Amino acid sequence: MADEASLTYIGQDMFLDFADPPLPYDAIRVLFAGDASSVPTLRAMLAALPICARGQVFVEVDTAAEIEALPSPGRVTVTWLARDRRSGAPGSGLPCAPGAAVERAVRAWLAEMYVDAEALAEAEHLIWLGGAEGFAWDLRRDLHDTVSSVRSVSHDHDSTAV
Repeated sequence: MADEASLTYIGQDMFLDFADPPLPYDAIRVLFAGDASSVPTLRAMLAALPICARGQVFVEVDTAAEIEALPSPGRVTVTWLARDRRSGAPGSGLPCAPGAAVERAVRAWLAEMYVDAEALAEAEHLIWLGGAEGFAWDLRRDLHDTVSSVRSVSHDHDSTAV
């Protein structure tokens, strides 16, 4: 089995690690996403959330037969994304590649929740992307680059203010 990687944003901080992600006791707004290998970690994180938590979980699996119960607080929605029921790039006729369904879902959710990159970088959501190393790599890189560049510009403005 490939090493599991995760990209975790907690408020203003970003961690890249290969173990269970840190989960603050007061995590209220969450976005978790991963593949079938992430289910045990997702289950543990969801169980640790306070009952008042709200957010979204996306789990990408090969087939609908892999969908299982994943208990969550009442305001946290779990959406299973079975690749056998999805296509690849629109109009390509190709099957859905690993990571593609979760990448589309996360990007659409973020676009709905945040009007621009600055709003995302300043958000107080806990964002966790898990899965086999290389899973949804473009999404991980884009989130890291977006948050890092906005924070860098923000830091530059703060340090030059008079």
